[in-house]
Amino acid sequence: MLQLLLLFVMVRADAAADDFAAALAEGDAHYARRAEGATGATALPAAADASIVAYRRALALDPQSNTARWRLSRSLFFRANFCGTQADRRKPLVEEARRVGDAGIAPLEARVGSRKGKARIAALAPVPDVALLYFWAAVAWGDWAQTRSKLAAARAGAAGRIRDLGQIVLDLDPGLEQGGGDRILGRLHDQAPHILFLTGWISREAALNHLRRALEHGPKNTVNMVFLAEAILDHDPGRKAEARRLLETCAAAPPRPAYLVEDAYYADLSRQRLAKLR
Repeated sequence: MLQLLLLFVMVRADAAADDFAAALAEGDAHYARRAEGATGATALPAAADASIVAYRRALALDPQSNTARWRLSRSLFFRANFCGTQADRRKPLVEEARRVGDAGIAPLEARVGSRKGKARIAALAPVPDVALLYFWAAVAWGDWAQTRSKLAAARAGAAGRIRDLGQIVLDLDPGLEQGGGDRILGRLHDQAPHILFLTGWISREAALNHLRRALEHGPKNTVNMVFLAEAILDHDPGRKAEARRLLETCAAAPPRPAYLVEDAYYADLSRQRLAKLR
């Protein structure tokens, strides 16, 4: 009887694993088709919506899966930012992405406890997909902050949260997402307000340093180009010519096959910024 019970449990476990793998694969397939039918920088929402549904199912089947979490966050980010999504629809998508990331990170933070520096990173490093989980959690927090006023976001602790998440990404894997950790930290130091007792640690010099390192990791990454160009124009106008070259390169670059909509978006943004420089 016990053997039959164990066999039943094993069969159920195998079936659940198969269902999880199928849901994850379905989400990946839909996400890979997110640019189909797009008009320039605006994608049709159907593929992104389908990927979100599939990744939600995968996460429900395995709530411990970092892979399902970061891929769901990534799809929510795309749906919120590249499908012509209106503000009232965008907010719940952004909020869900933030919750999904935080829910995955909370048990990891509890596990590493009070460990700091290299010991903390060493404890996190073996966890599957941990750097991607932290990366997309940081992206979600940044996206969430943009739905609030800068003061409200600062009071909610968004800047400090993004800083901590981004630094862990940088410490775990500096090359992740073509300089993702540096890109997060650079954009944070570029965009966040400098408010005494809240974000007094914000540094425009740090913004430029991080964004330059991000560009070194991903010289053809359109986000790296635009973020660095914007930071230069806002905080180091003496290098305006360099910013112009970055924007011109981005505007003229052919979209990368894996990022057709995203690259079209940043190319359009580059052209808009160049028009203002004339």
